[in-house]
Amino acid sequence: MTDLEPPAQRCLERTRSAVLNVLMVIAAGIALSGFLLRQRDQNAVKRGPAELGQALLGALFVVVVASYATRRFGASRARLHAPETRADRFYRAHLGSAILGGLATGLGLCYGWWIRPWLDAVSPFWVASLALGFLALPRAELLRGFELPLPENE
Repeated sequence: MTDLEPPAQRCLERTRSAVLNVLMVIAAGIALSGFLLRQRDQNAVKRGPAELGQALLGALFVVVVASYATRRFGASRARLHAPETRADRFYRAHLGSAILGGLATGLGLCYGWWIRPWLDAVSPFWVASLALGFLALPRAELLRGFELPLPENE
């Protein structure tokens, strides 16, 4: 169990619940993408231009960096210092990071649809999406050790 004060515990539980909901949407998106790409694979599609594939891989890199930066800087100790805004910033940083990570699932579908609909081609997008979602799950340590606790009416 955690030894957080009740408002911080509620904030942590609310944030975890929201991020888990995003993870469920990501998982459903991966399943749907797999189903759609399986149908596409049976039709033996023509590969798209190499530039498009490179652009989608570049977009994946941007999504990974943006998701990490959102969580890292949005939930930094300096940003969470003020107790009045701590819960809201903590929630938004982690949820935003998970949502940004979920964009990788859509990029994977696009890559599979237009470039190459095989598992080895789209799996980096799916793995990145799930990994970023799991990394966005908050830990209790992030809400410990502040001089001023969260207000009760958060």
